[in-house]
Amino acid sequence: MEHSQIREPYSSHASSLDNSHLHTTLLRIDKLANEDVEMKAPISEFHACVVIDTNILLHHLDVLKQFVEDIERRSFPLSIIIPGVVIYELDRQKNRNGLAWYARRASSWLLEKVKEKRSVRGQANEETCKLSGNWKTIDVNDGTPAERRNDGLILDCCMYFARRWATWLCCNDKNLCIEAERDSRRWSSRDIVRRIWGEAAQTAGVDISGFAGYSASYQYVDEENKKEDEDVMMVGAKPSHALDLLHLEVIGHFTRLLMELVIRVGGDEVAQRRGALSRHAPGWQQKAGLHEWDAQDYVEYLGSKKRVQTGSPDVGLFLSRPYSRRGARRGQDWSRRDWEVGLRHVGEIGRAWDEGSIEESLAVLEPHWSRIFALKMRPTGL
Repeated sequence: MEHSQIREPYSSHASSLDNSHLHTTLLRIDKLANEDVEMKAPISEFHACVVIDTNILLHHLDVLKQFVEDIERRSFPLSIIIPGVVIYELDRQKNRNGLAWYARRASSWLLEKVKEKRSVRGQANEETCKLSGNWKTIDVNDGTPAERRNDGLILDCCMYFARRWATWLCCNDKNLCIEAERDSRRWSSRDIVRRIWGEAAQTAGVDISGFAGYSASYQYVDEENKKEDEDVMMVGAKPSHALDLLHLEVIGHFTRLLMELVIRVGGDEVAQRRGALSRHAPGWQQKAGLHEWDAQDYVEYLGSKKRVQTGSPDVGLFLSRPYSRRGARRGQDWSRRDWEVGLRHVGEIGRAWDEGSIEESLAVLEPHWSRIFALKMRPTGL
C-alpha cells in the first residue's frame, strides 16, 4: 500500500520568515501534544471529549474560551481535544485577509491552555485509527478527495477518542454533531454543555444554568457585507460597540504575549516570586505570582529591566480591562490617536526585546482597527 507523509506545518519551508513566530507557537503546541499522550483516567462515567474544528477556533474562540473556563471552574470530567490537522490549518490562515489576526489569537490561547495540562490538549501523532499508527501518514490510494482529506483526519481523531469516551465534534459543518451556524450570533458555552449532557445533565450533576450564555464578540466581515458588520457591532447587552469588542481581544492577546516575554526575560526571578510585603513596592512586586499579574504588571516589570520610551496613553493602561483601574476605559472611549500610540508602544516593547510575535500580531491587527474607524459608526456610549 502506498503512503505519503503530510508535510508538517512547522517545517522550515512551510512558513515564511515574516511568520516565523506563529510557526514556532504551532510547533510548541504540537511538541507538547506528543510529550504526554496518556490521558488521565475518567473521574466519572460521564467523562466526555469535545473535538474542536478549525473554524471554531477562528470564528468562535470567545465561546470556546468561556466554555473551557466554565468546565475548569467546576472541575467537570471533560477534555477539549485539538486535532493535529487543525494546527496545520491554523498555519494556513496566517496570510488570509481578515483571518490572520484570528489565527494568532487562537494559537497563543491554545499554547497557554495546552501548557497548563488541564482540560485542553492536542492530538498526539499515534492517537489515530489509521493502520499506519500516525495521523500524518496519508494513504494516497484511499480514494479520499484532496479537498476533503483534512475533514477525514478530524473525523479520524473523533473516532479514536470515541473508543474510550463519549466524544463530540464541535464545528461549523451542519452535517456534524454540534452546530455553530455561520449566521447564528447567539451560540454560547451553555449551548455546548446542553448538547453534550442533555437530559442526563441532572444525573451527571451538571448545572447548565451555571454556564455562560451568549455574549457578543468582534467579527470581521468583508466590505460588501458592511451592513452585517454593523449589526455584529451592536448585538447583545454586554460590550457591543466594535471598538469595545476588538479592544477586549487586543487586551487578551497581547497580555498573553507579554506574559510569555516576561517568562523568557525573568526566568527564575518571576517563576519563584512570592510577593513583596511593602505597599510602596511596584504592583508586580506585591503580587504572589504571574497568575495574578495583568498587562500593566508585565509592562512595569519589563520597564524595570530595560527602559523603553513611551508616551500617552500609557501602554499598560491601554491594555487594561475597562474600569479595572483608574483611567482604564472601553475601546470606543480611546481616540484613534490613542489606538495608534498605544499599539505603537506595544510594538516598541516587542522591538526592544526582539519579540517578533508582538510585531507580527500588530501587523495583522492593524487592518481591523483601522477599518472600524473608517466605518460610519453608530453612536457610542452604549
